[in-house]
Amino acid sequence: MIFNIGDEIEYVNGFGEKSLGLISEVGSDMDSYDEMELKDGVPYYASKKLTAAENKRRKSAKKTPLTSPVFAPVKPKNMSTVFLAIMPSSNPVNGFPDYIPIGEVKV
Repeated sequence: MIFNIGDEIEYVNGFGEKSLGLISEVGSDMDSYDEMELKDGVPYYASKKLTAAENKRRKSAKKTPLTSPVFAPVKPKNMSTVFLAIMPSSNPVNGFPDYIPIGEVKV
């Protein structure tokens, strides 16, 4: 499924009711996934290892270091830790998002 931050999705809220809402962010329970992105339904995390390797390569090539991290897709074994914050369409101003596992998204 293709969905991104800002897209409206259908999901089941904490009360078991079907709801509509906007994806506001992607996150994970894993400490190493502190910065994440969502592109076309695929969650990405900022990889310290890949960023360090790229900066090392750039240094040896006498180029400037990266100003933003290198992102890598979340591995399948870690997908169960990924969740989306959803702002309900029925009450978007209350400031309290619903959190759902990424696998429960219905576009």
